Amino acid sequence: RDSLSRERDGLLKERDGLTKERDTLERECANLTRKVNDLAQRGPDIDVDALVDAVLRATAGERVRVPPGAPPELSRLYSELTGIAERVTQSELRDKQRRSELAQATVLLDELLPKLSDGVSSVMHASEQATVYIRDMTTALANIAQSVESLASSAEESSSSILEMTATNEEVAENVGELGSSVRETVSSIEEMAYSIREVAKNVDALALTAEETSSSMNQMDVSIDQVQSNANETARLSEEVATDAEKGAEAILKTIGEIYRIKESSQEAVAVISNLGFRIEAIGQILAVIDDVAEQTNLLALNAAIIAAQAGEHGKGFAVVADEIKDLAERAGGSTKEIAELIKTIQSESKNAIAAVERGAHNVDRGVEVSNEAERALKKILESSQKSTNMVRAIARATVEQAKGSKQVTDAIGRIAETVQQIAAATAEQARGSELIMKSAEKMRTITQHVERSSQEQARGGRQITSAIEQISNQVHSLNASHRSQTRGGEQLIEAGKRIEEAARQQDQAVRQLVSATERMRRTAAI
Repeated sequence: RDSLSRERDGLLKERDGLTKERDTLERECANLTRKVNDLAQRGPDIDVDALVDAVLRATAGERVRVPPGAPPELSRLYSELTGIAERVTQSELRDKQRRSELAQATVLLDELLPKLSDGVSSVMHASEQATVYIRDMTTALANIAQSVESLASSAEESSSSILEMTATNEEVAENVGELGSSVRETVSSIEEMAYSIREVAKNVDALALTAEETSSSMNQMDVSIDQVQSNANETARLSEEVATDAEKGAEAILKTIGEIYRIKESSQEAVAVISNLGFRIEAIGQILAVIDDVAEQTNLLALNAAIIAAQAGEHGKGFAVVADEIKDLAERAGGSTKEIAELIKTIQSESKNAIAAVERGAHNVDRGVEVSNEAERALKKILESSQKSTNMVRAIARATVEQAKGSKQVTDAIGRIAETVQQIAAATAEQARGSELIMKSAEKMRTITQHVERSSQEQARGGRQITSAIEQISNQVHSLNASHRSQTRGGEQLIEAGKRIEEAARQQDQAVRQLVSATERMRRTAAI
């Protein structure tokens, strides 16, 4: 079949060549005819018959000679006729050769025509099967096209979902970044809180120790206040006794003055005795001076005691010192009072002896009266000072009682504070342990947040990569869809081509039949 195809191609080429040569000769003959007509019209001296005869000979392949004396144009025309004759001769040679080849081709065709007929039948059968296969392929391509369209739709939906997911991942990454910042700030706050809790725990421990020390000091102060209260009560009692003794001394002095007046009135013989009494009274004056000094010191000490009471506050030890001094002064005042009493007794006894000498001591009686008056005034001052001291001591005692009550309240409050501080210390210790756990959890949370942040960033990058991949897949799916459409169109074209192949096969079958007829003609032609 390949050889037949090659022979057919060769014959077709030869036919085309002959056709071209024929066309060329026809054009050249037409040109020659036109030129001959031109020459015949321009020159009557040209032998037209000879020229026509030359043309006929040239077309028959015979050589043509230029007549002598021919003009240049006629010479060129004869030259062209010579060329035509040569080409006709060569064409005849080739025609003979082609006839020989045609005979050989006829033999070859006789051998190949049955095979060609069988091949055409096979081609028609294969074409029919190919058409069926192509139709099946077209159906499959249509199904594939539908699947590709569904895939394209799914790819677009996936692309939209991936875009939304990517946007969500970006937003999640941003939120995770903000969460990381918040977690870092929270961890810093927790660290500061843990540090504050540790400092509070230290301060609570110090406060608990201070509360215990304060409670102990308050207990000691309660004891001291109780002692001050007891001493103040004792001082008040002694002051009252001193005042009583002073009142008694004043009464005694008044009685003494009365006796002196009676002595003055009774007898002047008591002058000597009264003089002696005057000396005794001077001694009494010294004693009274001591009493006066004691009264003044008592006043000063009372003032100091008031100042100390104001300053004492938490410490009441100064009250004991003041109480001791007041006690000593009271004892001294009491001793002096006893001495005054003894002197008065002596004066009374001496007065009995001086009754006779009253007149003699009259001039000293007045002095004794004056001294007695001074003693009375001194005793009144002592009495006033004693009353003031008593009032102050009583005020101190009352203040001490109130202070004792307040101290007990403070002690109770300090006790409650100590208990509260212990509870706070326990709670703070528990809080410190909790803060350590919180710190560990915060560190874990910070680590986890960092991992989440990195993961979200990687997820965002992966989302972008997936988006790019999905876009590429979508583009590829679109390209695949376009390719399948093209394949579908190609399948349709193949179906059409199959139909054309079937038609061509039928035509080829007809051509084979015609070729058989042509072979017969060629055989006859080759036999001529």
